[in-house]
Amino acid sequence: MAHEIIEKRLEGGPLASHTLLCGDPSKPAAILLHGAGPGANAASNWTRCMPDLAEDYYVIAPDLIGFGQSEVPDELPGHISGWIGKRVTQIIAILDELGIEKTHMLGNSMGGALAFHLTMEEPERFDQVAIMGAIGAPMTTTTDMRRLLNFYNDPRINRYREMMHSFVYDPTLVPELETIVQTRFGLATDPAVERVQQVMIRTMKEGMDDLIIPTAALGRMPHNFAIFHGRQDRIVPLETSLYFLEHLKNAELHVLDRCGHWAQTQRWDAMLPGLRKHWG
Repeated sequence: MAHEIIEKRLEGGPLASHTLLCGDPSKPAAILLHGAGPGANAASNWTRCMPDLAEDYYVIAPDLIGFGQSEVPDELPGHISGWIGKRVTQIIAILDELGIEKTHMLGNSMGGALAFHLTMEEPERFDQVAIMGAIGAPMTTTTDMRRLLNFYNDPRINRYREMMHSFVYDPTLVPELETIVQTRFGLATDPAVERVQQVMIRTMKEGMDDLIIPTAALGRMPHNFAIFHGRQDRIVPLETSLYFLEHLKNAELHVLDRCGHWAQTQRWDAMLPGLRKHWG
């Protein structure tokens, strides 16, 4: 049976959160944290995955602060740490409003770094944690990451399409990719969204290293981590996941072949059973 995705505006916390919900609230909860490319939101990252996960979990996917339709602060943070802090507060407020004491968690790219910060600050709220192509480790800045961070210097549809193609191993194998390009480009260049994302992406460009999780903090985390990374990821190199694997106490790395930055789009066949096994 197909599970319907419901959109809801959650008012708890300092800022309201536009949130996608799917599945039975009586099942174990799983919260999904999207990445940070221009025009990103929960729907573009997770719509394809949520109905499958809803077979076993109550799935929650918010637009993180600075993206999508979630409310933004009147004064935009001038440093990446300020944005992460607001998202930590946002996620805890969402769990409180939904009455969820503990949840599984999956973070993609920037959402992976956020998952680590949540685990550090509120460890008792999270059960099994999964990350996918996550930042938050020392890394070589790839050419494609530079293009992403500099998108607003020349925000044209052809440049955006080429950038989105770099997220996947083989664009011809992702038939919905052009729809994703058109939808996300429209969001990225909406004047209200662009005003916020220009500031937010500038703080990422200037402060990426400030998101690195210290090795001592990783070593203190008691949680079990599943780490997913595309072997052909051109945005976030595999070295980030190797750093996490080295320093976490309890972690298992899944390197997915024929897969770029979006494992949930290209290798969901491998990710879904891996998540089910990890989350139980």
